[in-house]
Amino acid sequence: MARAFLSFLRLFLLFILWAGLGAATYLFVLSLLSEKSEVVADPGAEDQPAFDSPGVPSNNPVPLTHDRPLEASPVVYARSEAPSDLAFDLSGNGFLLDESGLVRRIPRGATDSATEFLNLADEQQAGVGIPFSCFTIHPGFLNPESKGHGRFFAIVPEKAGTKDPDFIPEYANAHEHHQDVLYEFHTEDPTEEVFSGKRREILRLSQPGADHNMSGLAFDHRGYLFVSVGDGASGEVGRNTASRNAMSLANPYGKVLRIDPFGRNSLNGKYGIPRRNPLAVIDNAMPEIWCYGLRDPRGIQFDPFREWLCIGDTGAENLEEINISEYGGEHFGWDLCEGSFFFPPSEGTRPTEGVTAPQVEFSRRSDRVVGGFVYRGERFPTLAGKIIAATTGGRLIAAKAQPDESAGELKLISDPEENREAGARVSAIRPGPGGEIFILSSTGEVYELHKPVSAAKSKRHRKPLLASIR
Repeated sequence: MARAFLSFLRLFLLFILWAGLGAATYLFVLSLLSEKSEVVADPGAEDQPAFDSPGVPSNNPVPLTHDRPLEASPVVYARSEAPSDLAFDLSGNGFLLDESGLVRRIPRGATDSATEFLNLADEQQAGVGIPFSCFTIHPGFLNPESKGHGRFFAIVPEKAGTKDPDFIPEYANAHEHHQDVLYEFHTEDPTEEVFSGKRREILRLSQPGADHNMSGLAFDHRGYLFVSVGDGASGEVGRNTASRNAMSLANPYGKVLRIDPFGRNSLNGKYGIPRRNPLAVIDNAMPEIWCYGLRDPRGIQFDPFREWLCIGDTGAENLEEINISEYGGEHFGWDLCEGSFFFPPSEGTRPTEGVTAPQVEFSRRSDRVVGGFVYRGERFPTLAGKIIAATTGGRLIAAKAQPDESAGELKLISDPEENREAGARVSAIRPGPGGEIFILSSTGEVYELHKPVSAAKSKRHRKPLLASIR
């Protein structure tokens, strides 16, 4: 009898244990689902269109919601005539590129104080009329044991016919507008205030137009270099126009390339092609291609935590997009699609396979996206792990770095009465050495976003940001 009672008791306790585990699992899954379905929009937003531009479809999976307040104050970090790019070495020194080709060095701790480091412009660049747009520093810039010691890279626009290009557009007219050249610059002493060293040509492209050119550089954690290249188009879209370059795997236009700047197995023998590039095993495909189907990719940034490449791509009509390349090989749709919709997007239909939809897409409001990155800083915990993007008109966009999540426009809270700067435009948004947010303005200022308290205590000169960043 006692033995039977003990057996019954064991079964009863086992049942209670399994029931408890089942209930806990149910509650856990329920909490995940409720978190996934969290809506940031205003009440009644379901009845509102996802876009606010006429003729744009209203079934966007990641619409912008209402403004989100961001307690931040812009502090002037540096100045230039027309800043276009900003990079940092691992010690925190900043290097600011101007559209004229002038690079200024900003010592760590001496912000708002810069010295002329190098002028990229030369006689081959004079008269081209194309601004300098991007440069980057090798992660091993300060490490004497690294191949990248003392090396940084820049895109230099040069006159048409300067040299024989490595690649010409597959689609476009025969006229060459100019050439874009990827150069490596090498100095023996990366701590010197003024550059003294040499440069080496790596890759030269013929460009058919003034727009949609080479406009982004970024290193990954392996030391491979991503190079973003526009489709070469200046406007017209069609079967035989330059926009069609983006979908072809036989040319570098409308793509992001991944190369090894220290290898030599490319066709021109001046750079290497990583073995694990996604298209390296496909016949008749350029092995340099990392991803394709892009119109005018700008401000690319690599996130070492998730090993993602964040790509801002300017739209043709109403849509701007931020794309995430996770594994390489993605086809982002242009010029078959704009955003996640077949082009033109006013038709309101989507491809169901073969095309990777943007991580974030939003109406352009007459301005264009200038890039974005995954926020890894510490000043703004609510932005941790989110994609932060900016537009030329000064909008800041925040989106969760997961598919099918909502994106919201940040409302910057800082001295609204002083925020009256007219005519300014944002030219770039970049992460700082600690992952904080830097914004480059066309009026010459480079701003670092601070918490209001820390900004008030800072000795740096404070100046209001763009009026359009509300």
